[in-house]
Amino acid sequence: MGGEELEHYSMRLTPSLRAFLSNILDYAGLFPPANLPLDQAIRNYAEYRSSPEAWTLSRFICPAARLAELGNTASLFSEDLMLAVSALGRASQSAEDFLFGLQESLHRIAAFSEAHPSRVSVEMIELPLPPHLQSPDTLISAAELIETVGPPRLTPFYEAALKQDWQQAVITAVDAIAAHNARWTGRRCQSAGFKLRTGGVIADAFPAPDQVAFVIVTCCERGVALKCTAGLHHPIRRYDASVQTEMHGFLNVFAAGILAHARSLNVSEVQAILEDEQAAHLQFDEDGFAWNGVRATTQEITAARQTAILSFGSCSFDEPCDDLRALGLL
Repeated sequence: MGGEELEHYSMRLTPSLRAFLSNILDYAGLFPPANLPLDQAIRNYAEYRSSPEAWTLSRFICPAARLAELGNTASLFSEDLMLAVSALGRASQSAEDFLFGLQESLHRIAAFSEAHPSRVSVEMIELPLPPHLQSPDTLISAAELIETVGPPRLTPFYEAALKQDWQQAVITAVDAIAAHNARWTGRRCQSAGFKLRTGGVIADAFPAPDQVAFVIVTCCERGVALKCTAGLHHPIRRYDASVQTEMHGFLNVFAAGILAHARSLNVSEVQAILEDEQAAHLQFDEDGFAWNGVRATTQEITAARQTAILSFGSCSFDEPCDDLRALGLL
């Protein structure tokens, strides 16, 4: 892309849109439906890091168990263009197994980080919570492990399944995370967040709008950061024939999260944003953005993106960018 074209590209972006989309996408090319080989996925990520849309890109998603495999491609990165990673831990069925699996993952993170100190940075770890979590004690134990074994700064995100009695499961998990954050004073382990699975490769993997809205509002009310994963391939909510269901739009989800944070919206108000299939209802200008008249300033967008709704994982980087260009937003 030439200098004049780059200048035109940058002039199309309002400060509010840049704040909204900055570092919004975690690249998950290893996962369905892309299912790329690791070598191809990491080379894609390195290429995206040098693209005009690199400012929208955040971390590379990789299972902790596969971090050592990335060693062969560490030369693609440098101190000026580091490989930022969010590591995935394994599922567990008990608190003991959860902590054992975390310790295992942390040792792998430490070995990977020590092998490539100026090229890689493992910034997050994402972990499914064991069933029947009732208190923050397990999370405090997890934080103590991170403090002992983890890298200099690591942010844990904990996922709870939205199955039977899903509302209580969300409340229990988010309350435990909030209580942990209030009690924890360590340095290496950062304040924990909640991870929401927003889709998959089958219709049943997509939570309903009221479920997503409930998670957003619950996290906002308790001051717990949220990140999303899976299913957010397109900016605006739409029906997708490949999975035979409505797919959430990442602009919908992040507009809902930002406005819930800035305007203390309730579940019904957030749900209405999530269900909107009209891109024209989202308007960005020099000072902020609005959805159907509900507005957040650029400063409020930045604050929400830093502390309330951080990023989403996608197996494609090109598809979201292409869709944003089709909407005239890139």
